[in-house]
Amino acid sequence: MSDEFERRPMPWLNIMLDWEGVAAAAGAFLAALLLGWIWSPLFWIGFAAMLVALAAGRWSRRSPPDVADGVVAPCDGVVVSIERSEPPTALRMSSNDLVRVRISSSPSSANKLYTPIAGGVDLITVSQGEPSVPLAMRPDDEGLTRAYITFESAGERAGVALATGGLGPRIDLDIETGDVVRLGRAFGTRRLGGWCDLYLPAGLSVLVWPGQSLIGGETVIGRMRSAAGDEDVMDAEETVAPEPVRATVAATAAEAAVEEEDFFDDYPEPGEVEAPEDPAAIFARLREAARKHGESD
Repeated sequence: MSDEFERRPMPWLNIMLDWEGVAAAAGAFLAALLLGWIWSPLFWIGFAAMLVALAAGRWSRRSPPDVADGVVAPCDGVVVSIERSEPPTALRMSSNDLVRVRISSSPSSANKLYTPIAGGVDLITVSQGEPSVPLAMRPDDEGLTRAYITFESAGERAGVALATGGLGPRIDLDIETGDVVRLGRAFGTRRLGGWCDLYLPAGLSVLVWPGQSLIGGETVIGRMRSAAGDEDVMDAEETVAPEPVRATVAATAAEAAVEEEDFFDDYPEPGEVEAPEDPAAIFARLREAARKHGESD
């Protein structure tokens, strides 16, 4: 991945446009010029259509994290809620012990969709909406374009339920049932925002919270319980030293404490230090010793 960034002349430029969006924007701009020639205020109608076409074709390069058994955000957006909920019947997932992460995406969000887990594609269902519903204001509105995708990995399943407006081609998927995908791979396009419900096992260790902004294909939503539990056990085993090592450390600490105690016992206490003798008394004692020595001679 680092070599890929080094080869880019502008590694900070991550925003890209689909050719379909560019072609549609060019057509809208020509229509705007024609309308403006007829009547100048009509130019802005075509100009607004050009902006919508550019927004519908916008996407960004993403770098998926290297996380074993991890779950990443399937799209850009904001977490609306995290709660236990029964999945739609179209996902064909067990209704027991599932948590739903609801994500809302604005029309200006990047349009790519990303695989939440590494594994296989188990189910795909797409239903076209009604042209009279251009935007998905609420996830349960009628007439929305909807898509349901179920992924499976090592016995665990993750379901993605997408909803967006019914006007125009809004959801295109680049995968088929039975495909094997890696974590964070772009698997389709949902244009001009909408809703995304991600259904995961309730034992998942969730790392996000309502109100958090997500980056599709990059933000880690959580870890499966099995992977997180194994990692916690490994961390605990690495942190606690074996019994022989702990015994050796304790014995060394006890010996150091004994040596320190013996070392400080050689020094008198502050009250036991004697004051120095008077010099006059010393000279008197010396004279007395000299006198006694003379008398003995």
